[in-house]
Amino acid sequence: MAIENYYIYCVRKRKTETLNGNNRAIATYTDTPISGYKSGSSSKITIVAGKETIEDVYKFYTDDFDLQSQDIIVYDGESYLVTSDPKNTANRNHHIKVMLRKIKNVTV
Repeated sequence: MAIENYYIYCVRKRKTETLNGNNRAIATYTDTPISGYKSGSSSKITIVAGKETIEDVYKFYTDDFDLQSQDIIVYDGESYLVTSDPKNTANRNHHIKVMLRKIKNVTV
């Protein structure tokens, strides 16, 4: 069975900066509808401020080849940050894989 059968509707949010009337940079986000599939989480240990922190990371598969690191994916009402560069793992040019980290309390 192809992975595309598991895709659901998602939104990719890409940050862009524009200047306001005072020449200060204002961050805005551009929404693009995409489809994709998020797999279950796995734990990753990172060092933050000299202390070990465990965070959950997710694999995300999509046919959006324009996806970039630091984009935000809204998947099933939850927000996730793309933390890796896209990889064409099957080398068949029909989907890519990236790693995601769940983010909370973000207004975009």
